[in-house]
Amino acid sequence: MIRELSIPNEWMNAVHSLENEKGLAIILGMHDTGKSTFAKYLTSNLTAKKIKVGLVDADIGQSFLGPPATIGLDLFDPEHIPTVPDWEKILPHSFFFVGSTSPEGHFHEQTEGVKRMVDKAIQAGSEAVIVDTTGLVTGDAGKELKRRKIELLSPRHIFALQRGHEIEHILTLYKDNRNINIQRLPISEMAKARSKEERRAYRNRKYQEYFKDSEIRGLRVKGIGVTGHVINSQGDSISSERAIFIKGLLIGLRDGMDDTLALGIIDELERERGIFKVNTPLKELDKVKKIQLGSLKLNPSFEEEPF
Repeated sequence: MIRELSIPNEWMNAVHSLENEKGLAIILGMHDTGKSTFAKYLTSNLTAKKIKVGLVDADIGQSFLGPPATIGLDLFDPEHIPTVPDWEKILPHSFFFVGSTSPEGHFHEQTEGVKRMVDKAIQAGSEAVIVDTTGLVTGDAGKELKRRKIELLSPRHIFALQRGHEIEHILTLYKDNRNINIQRLPISEMAKARSKEERRAYRNRKYQEYFKDSEIRGLRVKGIGVTGHVINSQGDSISSERAIFIKGLLIGLRDGMDDTLALGIIDELERERGIFKVNTPLKELDKVKKIQLGSLKLNPSFEEEPF
């Protein structure tokens, strides 16, 4: 539940914009500016107004829909969700494995995943689609990533949460675009700065929740494709031939349509038997047609560690 007394009055203007024009909205803001709170606020208020909402959580480092390193999608239909969602218990309708909790080095996977989730939301009949993004907005990398997303998705609305003018270098690119409604919004008093340790602890909890019912299962190598861009802790690229032997490497399990079915953690590759042992909650491994390698390694306690 979002405490209304902590919400800036200007946020309701954003609700009215989406209520009147609907379409796609992208939320921009640095870390700890309350983007996720704002996304939930929009979703709750629009659903209360009987509008079908697709919510895309593309904040891969601090995901609230699905596990870390993924882009999650959930669908909110007023006919089936008559009350405010319980955000602590909600599960994603779909998610896409990016392979990292940082978009740098994974721009392609990040943009591909956002586009796939937005398309799914539209195909499901969402009248308004809300995209929550990462806090990478500064420097050339932040500007380029947000430019790619905006030009790929062609949003009707951009909602900018900023303390000063930290997003203006992005917004100025679209100031003359009459097809985009840009709204600069204040930050809620609920937006609190979190340390690296707090962010890491949050991801650890999310990993534990996701893998709580997982088991080590055998996946036959024959007929399985391998993809993914693996970058180690030093920023070096690792070949897939080497990466498949990294015990603890986080991976995505994809089907024949390249949709992410589930996440997994590499246990070992029994080459002689042609068996790939993976710790995963997915039971129907016969649906897996491709393994997507990631750039994260988890220890037995599901904590991220360097490799």
